[in-house]
Order: sequence, then structure tokens, then C-alpha cells
Amino acid sequence: MRLLSLHIDGFGKFKNKDLTFSDNMNIVYGYNEAGKSTIFMFIKAMLYGLERAKGRASKSDTWTKFKPWGNGDIYGGNLRFSYHDRAYRIERDFTKTATTPFAIINETDGKPVEGAAEFLKEVLCGLTETAYSNTVSISQLKSATDAKMVVELKNYIANMNTTGNMSLNINKASDFLKEKKKAFAATLNPDAAKTYNQNLTEIRVLEKKISSPEFSSHLKTLKEADAITDKRIMDLNAQKETLIESIASKRQHLSDLGFVDKSTIVQLQDELNKGYNDYLSAYESEKKSINKVYSVIFLILSILSVIMSFYIFKTGKSNIITASTGISYPFAMVLFIIICLASLIFAAYIYTVYNKDNRHLTELKVNLMATMARVGSFDSITEENIHRANKKLSSKISIFDEMAADIAKSEALNVDIENLRAKKAAYASGIDAKKQNEWELEKLMEKLAKMKDDNAALKNIIAENDKIRFEIDAIDLAMETLRNLSETIKNSFGLYLNKDASELIEGITGGVYDSISIDENFNVFLNTPNRLVPIEQASSGTMDQVYLALRIAAGRLMQNRAKELPFIFDDSFVNYDSIRLRAALLWIANNVPEQIIVFSCHMREAQLMTATMQDFNLIEL
Repeated sequence: MRLLSLHIDGFGKFKNKDLTFSDNMNIVYGYNEAGKSTIFMFIKAMLYGLERAKGRASKSDTWTKFKPWGNGDIYGGNLRFSYHDRAYRIERDFTKTATTPFAIINETDGKPVEGAAEFLKEVLCGLTETAYSNTVSISQLKSATDAKMVVELKNYIANMNTTGNMSLNINKASDFLKEKKKAFAATLNPDAAKTYNQNLTEIRVLEKKISSPEFSSHLKTLKEADAITDKRIMDLNAQKETLIESIASKRQHLSDLGFVDKSTIVQLQDELNKGYNDYLSAYESEKKSINKVYSVIFLILSILSVIMSFYIFKTGKSNIITASTGISYPFAMVLFIIICLASLIFAAYIYTVYNKDNRHLTELKVNLMATMARVGSFDSITEENIHRANKKLSSKISIFDEMAADIAKSEALNVDIENLRAKKAAYASGIDAKKQNEWELEKLMEKLAKMKDDNAALKNIIAENDKIRFEIDAIDLAMETLRNLSETIKNSFGLYLNKDASELIEGITGGVYDSISIDENFNVFLNTPNRLVPIEQASSGTMDQVYLALRIAAGRLMQNRAKELPFIFDDSFVNYDSIRLRAALLWIANNVPEQIIVFSCHMREAQLMTATMQDFNLIEL
């Protein structure tokens, strides 16, 4: 893996910032507060994400610390890298409302990477964030590894020793087995077998006593009869409840329709049929009565008479009517006036009679529709609708008849129930009158039944105990195996690191130290001709050199000894004097094939590389 470039949309103080890296040595120079640690953190955030803490911790967490300074700025960017001869781009958006917070684009093939998280894990050689921060990425003024890294490295080596799989965790497995054993042990019932045997002995004694001739079986017969009677009473009560519910439902249904008894329905049916017959009679009479048309005819005749009278009056004696008929002028005037008045009188009379019949018919229609509305929803008065209304009313009468039949059945059931209760009371009296031995028999049978139930439960518990003990034995075997493996790990822990780290320290120190030793607790010692010197007794510069070698060795180890990931240093050489810095940088430049990115607030690293004619890429912030 090689980092190619990065682009910051918004991260801390930076906005629209671009950096480009070379394949080998890169020195990123910037004065204090220039943003070196921000770039350093941005690279890590692109690789591992940036989660926001919850609660009070969110006020001072990393997400808040590197939030863009400008309000509304985009929080995120992208990181380009090469992997197996292909170029990729990681895109992240750290805003809370991001629609696509994380994606990886294959720039070579021009398409998004499916399963981006798993692919990135492969690119990072399976390094967790803790392993990354303690090996290939060295933050400002922090060379030593923290406690979490010690545990993770031990687990890695242990699992590679035993399974060849770095995804397992022996410590977690051991803790898990202990918890499972504790949980299984808590569910054991150690007294179950003893109690079961004691109960079994007492059950046999009780069964022998109950089967003896001194106990009569009459009590059992009475109780069976009493139980049958009790069941019969319950059945009859259930039937009675069903009838009561049916009666109540029918009564409520009829009450909602306004029918309190059968006579109200019969009365409504008579009212409906009478209203319909009256309506038909009135309708037929209205059709036979003098039609309103006649009233209009007489009204028109009256108007014509007025017109003729006006015509004769206007033309005088020379009008055509009197001249052609020979009727005198006065007589014609009087005649048309009489015709006009007579026509008006007849028209008014006919209209009055028609209106009276029509109002009566309308009144009958309104009353009949109101009666039909009490039965159901009808839109008109037709013979079919009247028939439907009668049919509905007849069905309501049938409901009253059914309700009466249900009431009769309910009363009959009451009689039967009372008789059965009297019989049950007689059984109870007979039971109470039995001798003391019958009462004892009942108690003995109850005790026997309870003990049998207890033993049935105990039998299940014993079977479960056997399963639990089997599981505990299996856990003990697994834990013993883990203990044996742990001893093996302790004896061989340093072998993986000692060789690689010793080779690295010799090159970094320019041969001042040629080997170091690392024990199973991750304690580091310098090998001298006379003794092993704990690293704590060395100078701070020497300690930084040793931990640098240790980090490179541990980083390669946790990459399965591959040399894939770039090493990133954030002011990691601040404690180095010029001699140590020269030795370390030159050795790294010539012997570490991984990509190197050095963040520094001094120009001495760049000056040293220039003075020694080493190839490097200088990036100034």
C-alpha cells in the first residue's frame, strides 16, 4: 500500500487542502501549530473512521476537536492510495447527516468497491486501530507502545502459535470459558439425587398404605359422582350464559330499533300497510280528479275573452266579429266579458280542488316515508319496498318469538341447575359424613401425587445436572488446554520480536547496539557484554531508538511479516541528537522499503537528507 495524495474538504483548520506523496521518503515540514498533527490525524481518520462520543464525552472528543473551524463547512475529504497496481480513493463524510459517510472508489476500473469495509481491512493487513496507532503510525512525542498494544500483540502471537489465525483471542476465550463454567455451576442442584431417592422410598411406603383394606373405596365413588355433577352444572351454566347473551343481544337489537315488545311491531306493520293503502287510494283519486290542465284551459279562455273584448272596444262597431255575425256591438262586449269572468271562476275552482287533493297526497306520502324509515332505509314508495318493509317487520316478530323461546329454555335450565345443586349438596354431605380413615386417604393421595410430581421434576433436574457436569468437564478440559498453550506462549513470546527488532536496532543506532531482548510481558532489555540493561535505565534518545525498532518489528509482525503499510512519524525524532537522527534517517531511507512520511517542526530532517544526497519529497505546510 502506498499513499498517493489526500484532499481535505474540511478538517480542523484546513479547508480545500491537497497534499501529494511520493513512494519512498516524504518529509512534511511546518512550524508549531501549522497543522501537522491535523494532517496526521486526518490520515488515520480516513483509514479507520472518526466516531463521535456520547454524552458529556462528546464535548472534548476527537470528533469535536477536529471539527472544521468554519460553520457549515463540509467535514471530511478523501485519501488516494495504490494497492496491487491499482489506484483507490477512500471518501469519508464525518457530518452527522451524511448520506454516504464512507465509500471506496476503484479509480483504475472506475467503479465503487463492494464490501468497502472488508476490503479496507485487507488493505490494512488486518491491523486494528490500536495496532495501527502503536506500530506503523507514531503520534507526536509518543514512541512507546501503550498497554492495549501489549495485550493485542500477545494475543496475536499466541494465536499465530496455536492456530495460524490472528483473528482469535486466547485471553478472551479463557475469560469466556470461565464465565460459562461459573454460569453452569450456578445452575447445578447438588441435592437433587439425594432428595429423589428419599422421596422414592416414601412414595413406596404411601402406595403400600393406600392399598391396604382398611381404606374404603366409597369416598372415591362419591367424589367421582360429585365431579360429574359439578361438570354437568358447569355445562348447564354455560348453556344458560349463552341463552342470556342471546336474549340480551336480541333485546338490545330490538330496543335500538324502538321495539319494546311484539305489539309495537304489529302496530307498526298495521300502520305501514294502512298508510300504503291510503296513499294508493289518494293517488288514484288524484289521477281521477279534474286535471290541472283544465284550469289552464279556462285561464287561457279568459285571456282570449279579454283580448276579444279589447279588440271590439278598440275597433268599435266596424269590427269583423259583429259585422260578420250580425251580433250587436254591446251584446258582443257583454258576452266576452261574461265568458272571461266565467273562465276565471272555473279555473280558480279547478286549481283549488287540485291543490287540495295534491296536498293530501303529499301528506300521506310524507307520513308513509316516515313510517318506512322506522323500518329501514328506503328511497321511494313502491310495492317492492313495502313488501321488503313488511318482510323486515316479520323478521323482527320472529326475533321476539325466538327470544321468548330462549327465555323459556333459560327458565327450564334454572330448574335443572337447582336440582343438580341439591344433588351435589347431598354428595357433599355424604363425603363429610365418612369416617376418619376416608379423610386420611384423601390426604395421603394428595401427598402421594405431590411427591410423584416432585420426583418427576427432580428426575429432569438430575438429567440436566448430568448435562451440566458434562459441559463443565468439557470446559475444564478446554481451560487446561489453554493453560498448557499459555505456558508454551510464555516460553516463546520474544522469539518473534527479538530477532527482527535486534536487526533493526543495530541499523538505527549505527551499530551502537546490536541486539535487544523482549520478554513475555513486553519488557525491553538492551544486551551488553556484561548484563541485560532495562530500557528504563537508558537515555531518552536511546529509548526512542529502541521503541522505533520495536514498532517497525511489531508492525511487520502484525502484517504477517509483510512490508505493505507506510510508516508515519509525527515529530517522533524530537529527542534525537544530530548523530542519532542522521543514523536513524539514513538507515530508514536505505533499509526500509515501506513508504515513509515524517512530520516535523524542524528543517533538520530535510537538511540532513539533502546533505547526504538522499531522494525525498518535501511538503511544506
